[in-house]
Formats: sequence, structure tokens, C-alpha cells
Amino acid sequence: MIKLKLAEVLARKRLSIVELSDRTGLSVRDLEILRDQQALALRLRTLDCLCRALGCQPGDLIEYAADED
Repeated sequence: MIKLKLAEVLARKRLSIVELSDRTGLSVRDLEILRDQQALALRLRTLDCLCRALGCQPGDLIEYAADED
């Protein structure tokens, strides 16, 4: 399972979704979907935009966790 760690990165950088929206041009709703693990896909362009705005690497935002079934 792929997990997005956007909430963790935002908390660590003390940034709100609205501030990130202003920095990236992405809608607040789209960022909430990413933050809340509801996204089914993530475009590389979006990942690039997030990394630029947050000053981080893709690995800081994405994590792979094996299913425990």
C-alpha cells in the first residue's frame, strides 16, 4: 500500500492546507484529498509542485507499507 505523508510534512513545517494551496496553485479540496489518503492517483506534475513548495524530496511525501493480510 502506498501512503501519502502530506499531513506529516505539513505539521512538521507548520503549514496549513490553505497556505500550501497559495504556494502551489492546487485547490484546497485536491490537497485535502491527498492529505486524507483518499487519492487514487498522483500525477508527477503534482508531486513536483508539492516538493518545490515544501522544499522536500518525493520520498518525504510517499511511503510504501506492505499489506498485513
